Amino acid sequence: MLDPYRMVIVNLIGLFILAIGTLIYKFVYPKKTINLSFLLILISILTTISIFRNGVYESGDFNIHLYRTISFYQSLSEGNLMPSWAGDLNANYGYPLFIFNYSLPYYIISLFHFLGITFITSMKIFLASSMVLSGVFMYLFSQKIFKNNLAAFVSGVFYVFAPYHLIDLHFKVVIGEILFFTLLPLTFIFVNKLRIRKDFAPSLLFGLSFTFLIASHVVLALFSGILIFFYLFLYTRKKEIKILAPKIFFGFLTGGIASLYIWLTPFFLTQYTFIQRVGLHSVYFPGILELLYSPYFAGFLFQGPKGEISNLIGYTQLFVLLAILFLLIIGKLPKQYTLNIKFWLFSSIILIFLITPYSKFIWEAIPFIKATGSHRLLVILAFCISILAGYFTIIFRNKKLFIYLVILLTIASSILNWGQRRMITDIDDNFLKVNLWKSTSEGEGHFYANSKWVSDINHPWFSILPTNRINVLNGSGEITNIQRLSTKHLYSISAKTPLVLEENTLYFPGWEVKINGEKAPISPTNKGTITFKIPQGKQLLQLKYEDIFIYKLLKIISLIGLLFIISYVTAKRYLFKDA
Repeated sequence: MLDPYRMVIVNLIGLFILAIGTLIYKFVYPKKTINLSFLLILISILTTISIFRNGVYESGDFNIHLYRTISFYQSLSEGNLMPSWAGDLNANYGYPLFIFNYSLPYYIISLFHFLGITFITSMKIFLASSMVLSGVFMYLFSQKIFKNNLAAFVSGVFYVFAPYHLIDLHFKVVIGEILFFTLLPLTFIFVNKLRIRKDFAPSLLFGLSFTFLIASHVVLALFSGILIFFYLFLYTRKKEIKILAPKIFFGFLTGGIASLYIWLTPFFLTQYTFIQRVGLHSVYFPGILELLYSPYFAGFLFQGPKGEISNLIGYTQLFVLLAILFLLIIGKLPKQYTLNIKFWLFSSIILIFLITPYSKFIWEAIPFIKATGSHRLLVILAFCISILAGYFTIIFRNKKLFIYLVILLTIASSILNWGQRRMITDIDDNFLKVNLWKSTSEGEGHFYANSKWVSDINHPWFSILPTNRINVLNGSGEITNIQRLSTKHLYSISAKTPLVLEENTLYFPGWEVKINGEKAPISPTNKGTITFKIPQGKQLLQLKYEDIFIYKLLKIISLIGLLFIISYVTAKRYLFKDA
């Protein structure tokens, strides 16, 4: 097994081979221009090599998201198109994880697994492809802005090698944020098309991509939506606003409708969750120095020996930010770019303010975003600074050696973070499935998704696998288990006397009991499980979870909205392309 230090050597060798190959190509074909987009892809791949070592790698959430993916895939395979209940987590008591957690990454990883790839390898493919595509989309978006390949390349490099991007990939593995890194520049590509095309197809493409942003991370999507709104009006002439405004509104509207069941859920379903009993924690803010400098390994390692994360903006990123600010103060910015540079510069400054503790009054005032943690805005900040890096390249385009040095420093200063975690080779898919039931109490548990009827605040998760699926609390009878799916449990009961039963499933609105097809009342036990009464005699007992009416309605509306977007864009592309 390659240890972290040997992996650094592998990365250095890979970077050296790529550099030599580029020089040889330039020597053999001196008149040909290097394809910078392809070069960016190759450089991005270097950051993902360590992921594909055998086993899983130590990180904050790698295994957590694998456990959730396995449960999500199980629910999908049972016919639940939009899963809500994670039935085999929480010691098989289950909990409504997928109501409150983002879902898009699990769909993607599940697709890879459906194609016959193991869950672990599917996760690795998702992570690696997200990293590479983030650079590709950033390059394509930047190219449209700058009309300059080198500037677009620099923006792509700054984005791929942003410290928080690498931290997410190798140390935290927050797959919603990782996918957000990929989708944000793609969304801006569609945003740009709003200003060019006269029809509403770009509005729907923007709406679709904004839906995906929300399905990746709803709070980051909120802040990104604000950024997009101001960006559109900044880049639009006054006489075009009347034409563009309806398209912007329509894009946000369709995106909001297609993701309605995601962003609206916290407003009416959190009343049933554990968070209502214990309250929201205070917002986490990284320290000011933490944003400027990593205290580990002379500042070049972004994680400490005990897993501490340094929420770093980045050294060359800060250099570019300060350089642009200095040029603005002394009045040396090119006039044709001044307005655009000001937008991205001030956006970056506002984001930095929101990340710091000085913005606490804003976060505390909005409960919906309070629990997120301000450090996540480093994703959007990385995007803004990467655009500034492109403008920096335009300003100093005649000093290419200087630009190449900035590129080299951006890449080289991050190399220790291309895979510093130890690999655990004895964990495979079978190991994960066997330990799925106990993963929740050992760290998988999504705190905000637990049921409020769990009585033990200090131990909110079940840590012992129940001996029986169903317990007789009072009375006498025989129970036979017929079927147990994530959201449907079926039993045959021969009750010698009337029974009071406890079914070892977490109580949550949506569960219902039917006895011989007739609905029966249920209630929670003092530990948060389901209890109900059974009359004497032979009974067919069914417990089934279905989303409560309002949530089901939101899902239907969202699905119709999503299908409308896809159908319209497809028809416009293939059926009415000449219209």
